[in-house]
Amino acid sequence: MAVRLRRTLHQLRNTRDLRAELLSLAASLLGTRGGAELVVTDPLISEATVRREWEQLLPALASDLRERLILVVESNAPRLGEKHADYEVGSGLQQLQRPNYRFEILRQLLRADLDNAGPQPVKALLEAIGASQTPIRAALAELREAGIVRQRGRSVAVRAEDVSVDLLAKLQAAPQSLRFRFERGAQIKPPALLQQRAAVLLGSTGPTGWRELALSGVAVARADVASFDLLGLPRLDLLAQLPRAAQTFDTMLLRLLDDGLEPEPSVLAPAPVVVTVTRADTTFLRDIPVDGARSARAMDVYLSLLDQGLAAQALHYAKALRA
Repeated sequence: MAVRLRRTLHQLRNTRDLRAELLSLAASLLGTRGGAELVVTDPLISEATVRREWEQLLPALASDLRERLILVVESNAPRLGEKHADYEVGSGLQQLQRPNYRFEILRQLLRADLDNAGPQPVKALLEAIGASQTPIRAALAELREAGIVRQRGRSVAVRAEDVSVDLLAKLQAAPQSLRFRFERGAQIKPPALLQQRAAVLLGSTGPTGWRELALSGVAVARADVASFDLLGLPRLDLLAQLPRAAQTFDTMLLRLLDDGLEPEPSVLAPAPVVVTVTRADTTFLRDIPVDGARSARAMDVYLSLLDQGLAAQALHYAKALRA
């Protein structure tokens, strides 16, 4: 492959400039047969960050273009007395809370309820969540004492109708949610347009970093229940199924959805994109994607509807699934 274009980025400071240059190079190759080379010299962010961003962006391009793009990173050692920063993009790493086993137990029992699977033995909860007996049994005792979990012999059960946002807050059983807004000056996109983009990223050829994410919320509820009563898409809901040992989440992954997205620190402010984090060793996804997108199971969809204040729609969803 002949290299038709060669461009250089010197002392790259952020991944946004890298993304812009990659897209510019790809556009320049349209209608040609040659290749292009991007040379990043002495980046001020780490080489690992540069290469990770490159690998995450390539799947968004047509395969013909991907094969003709080359990345070269050249880092020279700093001279005596020079300061040379070499860091990961720290703003992209969101610290995760410790696993909330009250939430994880309710999530598993909701799965059984909405799948008409009946009461679940405690052993099944231990295997699905992956934690040791002590924290699971302690969390389960608290839920039984609150009256939300019913004991049936050696098994336990929950009814979806008994779970509400207020109850989750009271029991401190709500999951960690990562909220995203459009940064100042960015072009605001409606959730429906974001969903179209997410469907590509959540497809079988999507970037590696998105493989722990799945589509959830109203978008999936509509696919499940034809009579789902809601006009429009209030926000884009994603599910992140992370192992219990995970300590951080790379929020820069959301930049692949839209370059203008950034974390929203306020839980009260509206957010067009919300990522709900679960922390169990077993991954639960549906066998058939929704519009080609990897998608969450019913219990996560139900919980996302509750989180949006769509209690009536959530109850209708639960009843329709059981029917």
